[in-house]
Amino acid sequence: MNDKTHLPLDPELATEREAPVDPETGEPLDCTRCGACCEAGQGNIPLTEDDLVLWRRTGRQDLAEHVDEGHFGMMAFPTTHEGACIYFTRPEGRSICSIYAERASTCREFQAGSWQCLEFRRDARKKGRLGRSKV
Repeated sequence: MNDKTHLPLDPELATEREAPVDPETGEPLDCTRCGACCEAGQGNIPLTEDDLVLWRRTGRQDLAEHVDEGHFGMMAFPTTHEGACIYFTRPEGRSICSIYAERASTCREFQAGSWQCLEFRRDARKKGRLGRSKV
């Protein structure tokens, strides 16, 4: 797989010139200006047992103990009443994860431009949460 095709959800990498584009809108996929995957609704950001073990081992008991029920009986990050991950913020129009260094494996493995990314973007546009960026 070409690393330029699917960028990890990483603010430092989101500024690369050869970032993938949204095929429906033609806009570059800049994770720090989108956040659709982080606002996908309750239960949509699953956690694994390995995430919980890592958080406990690294002293982040707060993360390990603050989970919700996710889809298919899995655990998930809690969400706000609007459906955004509680660790997701939008300071100055940017999409930022407040626990980025400790994020879950699902978030670490998520790829900009993947079918899941594009589906979350489509859903966000339908709900009026994602407009054309000014990048």
